[in-house]
Amino acid sequence: MIRNFAELRAAAASRRDVVVGVPSPEDDNSIRTVLLCRREGIGTFILSGRREVIAERIRENGGDADEFHIIAAGSEAEAAATIVELARRNEVDVILKGFLSTAELMSPALDRETGLRTGRLLSDILIVENPLSTDHPSLLGMTDGGLNILPDLEQKIEIVENAAAVFHQLGISEPSIGIMAASEKVKESMPATVHAQILTEMNRDGRLQGCRVYGPLALDIAVSAEAAAHKGIQDPVAGNVQIMVVPNVEAGNLLGKAFTYYLKIPVAHVIMGARIPILIPSRNETEIDKINSVALGIVCGRGKN
Repeated sequence: MIRNFAELRAAAASRRDVVVGVPSPEDDNSIRTVLLCRREGIGTFILSGRREVIAERIRENGGDADEFHIIAAGSEAEAAATIVELARRNEVDVILKGFLSTAELMSPALDRETGLRTGRLLSDILIVENPLSTDHPSLLGMTDGGLNILPDLEQKIEIVENAAAVFHQLGISEPSIGIMAASEKVKESMPATVHAQILTEMNRDGRLQGCRVYGPLALDIAVSAEAAAHKGIQDPVAGNVQIMVVPNVEAGNLLGKAFTYYLKIPVAHVIMGARIPILIPSRNETEIDKINSVALGIVCGRGKN
């Protein structure tokens, strides 16, 4: 079981022949991420973009451009299309967004004819080192704060399945998943609570497998066994949530940024549901966060052990 980011990076470094494709790594932050990954033995990289700009950035950050496979592309759109095509040909195992917009990358990735769709919903899963697990380190997941704006019930089923798949790769065979809401009571006026009740029932009757699901859960009931006991909630998931499924993208975005800006803790996140993991870190994320995301993508991908 992978319990922290050091173990995650070590697991990624143990994977062989895993290729990370990076479109338009034409900024210092992207290049420093690639160089730091290389120093830790995490992944092999293919870079695509303006060759002279990328080479200069590598040199300015203490690297040797001759050690990297750089495919020339005249624009961000061309660079993104190049990396997506390599992924379609199984020559790239993980995609890491460089210095381009998420829309510019996802446009070719989501193309119905030439992209990386599988028929499944794409969703973003964020993980942190659980700040409440000081005696027994563990990872805490949250989804979806990046892609799906207001998921309906069918979308939440796939969001749960995508998140569970990530935690399976972390060595957790049956992660505890809390369906989050503002209250633990089911109310027709709060659709998130109704969805939570249905997802819980689906898990109990075997229609949603590979995890333990319970909801609705307010945040305190999700993370505190004492709070759950105080309110008389006896399900084993309550107070022991490993993955939080938030009701909408605003809740996920706010919670994710609270980890970064209030708690000052590193994060990692990965998009699942496509043919390969896709990483769309914010341009404001640190190189450490990006390295953690690369490691997560590699562990979740199809590379060799």
